[in-house]
Amino acid sequence: MNSFSPLIARLRLKLAGLFGSIACLGLASSPVFAADITRVEYSCDEGIPMIVEFLNTSQTSIATVSHDSGPKVVLEQIVSGSGSQYSNGEWTLSAKGDTAHLSWGDGGHTCTRVGAHANKPHHQNQDVSLPRKAKSWGGIMRSGPGTNYRKMSSLREGEWIMILERTDRFMGDYPWFKIKARGRIGYKWGGILCSVGPQIQGTFQQCK
Repeated sequence: MNSFSPLIARLRLKLAGLFGSIACLGLASSPVFAADITRVEYSCDEGIPMIVEFLNTSQTSIATVSHDSGPKVVLEQIVSGSGSQYSNGEWTLSAKGDTAHLSWGDGGHTCTRVGAHANKPHHQNQDVSLPRKAKSWGGIMRSGPGTNYRKMSSLREGEWIMILERTDRFMGDYPWFKIKARGRIGYKWGGILCSVGPQIQGTFQQCK
């Protein structure tokens, strides 16, 4: 791809502005913002490398793709039935768990996250029965498993919640969970949840 549409150009500026704002405010080291910006390295067919940066805020969800030394491509999240999907009309990235598929026209590559099965704590491979208590690092509870769903409320950092079930909808490395908070049922991204006791598969880490 030799040129970007005006929409993609605007998305690139928007992305740069978001990263710049986070850096200027000194929030890059905050657990919430660290979880919301995820850089993933993949190995695709024939060993071709691919770097994807997933960025999620309350306003937008974007993925930037650097593939085989080519230009960085900016994709915006679209509604998908399972996993996460991003597109700009020409390139499409589908990501779920440790795998991703990048497609364009009649071509494409299937990719696996580098180190997907290495250096994982043993408890990550154990599934903990639900429902179970957990805590939120702030962020938004939504009416469905994705940033395209309606905002129900903003949770406080350290607020107690009940995780009811894990969905099959992913954003980056983490799934969305069905939760109960403040007497209401909604959905929360696992990247800003911590488990109380044994770690719940798909949450960021155990609460400290």
